[in-house]
Amino acid sequence: MTMWSVRNGVHLRQVYMKKLVIFTVGCLAVAASALHAQDPGFREAEPRRLASREAPAAQTSSASTSDDTAGSVANITSMAALDDTRPLRIGDRVSLRIVENRDEVRSLLVQDSGDINTPFLNLVKAAGKTCKEVAFEMKKELEKQYFQQATVIIALEQARQERGGMRPDEMEYITIYGQVMRQGRYEMAPEEELTVSQAVLRAGGLSQFADKKKVKLIRTYPSGARKTFVVNLDDIMRKGKLQFDVPIRSNDVIIVDENLINF
Repeated sequence: MTMWSVRNGVHLRQVYMKKLVIFTVGCLAVAASALHAQDPGFREAEPRRLASREAPAAQTSSASTSDDTAGSVANITSMAALDDTRPLRIGDRVSLRIVENRDEVRSLLVQDSGDINTPFLNLVKAAGKTCKEVAFEMKKELEKQYFQQATVIIALEQARQERGGMRPDEMEYITIYGQVMRQGRYEMAPEEELTVSQAVLRAGGLSQFADKKKVKLIRTYPSGARKTFVVNLDDIMRKGKLQFDVPIRSNDVIIVDENLINF
C-alpha cells in the first residue's frame, strides 16, 4: 500500500465523521423541537415575567367605594351636582364636606333616629330625604348662623347593609315619645331582643325633666285590645333591677312623661 492511498483513506474517514456529527446534531435539534411543540405545560419565560410585573397594577386599580366617594366629594364644588333621586335610609353612610370650612371630608352614619351628626348644626334629619335636600337644608341653617355663604356637599358613601338580606318593608318598628333626647320611630329587626331601657338609650337617653319612675309602654294586640305597662327605669338603670325591664314587641309605643316636681 502506498503512502498516497493511506492518506486518502484517512481523509475519507474524516469527511465521513464530520457528516455523521452534523447529521446527529440535526436529529437532536428536530427531536427537541418536537418535544417543545407537544408539551402543553410549557410557557415562555418572558411572557411570565411580564405578567408578574402587570399583576400589581391590576390590584392597585381596584379601590373601595367609600374611598371613591370621599374623593368625589372632595372634588365637587357645586351643589347642583348632588343626587336628588334616592332618599337616604337609616343605616346609610354619607360623605359630607362644607367647602367654606376647608375641613376634611366626614363620613357620617344615618342613625336610628334618622339623623346625621354634622359639624356646627349637630343632629340634622336625613332619613327620607335626598342628599341634595339635606344639603340645601343645611346650607340654609349654616348661612343663618355661621357662614355668609355655605356650600354643602353630601353624597351616599355606602348603602345600608340589610340584616340577613331583609328589605326595609320587612323591618319592625317602635315609637318613643316624650322626655327623651331624640323622639321618633326606630327600627327593630324581628329577631332582635330589645327592652324598654335599651329602647330609651337608643333614643339618646332620658332628658333632664323625665319622670324616670313612671315610663309607659303601650302595646296593641292583633284583636285591637291595648295594655299599658308602667316601668320604673330608675330601679332598672340605677339600682340594677333588670328583672323589671319589660321586653318590647313590634309596634310598641313608649311614652316618657315630664316629672312635674324636680329637686
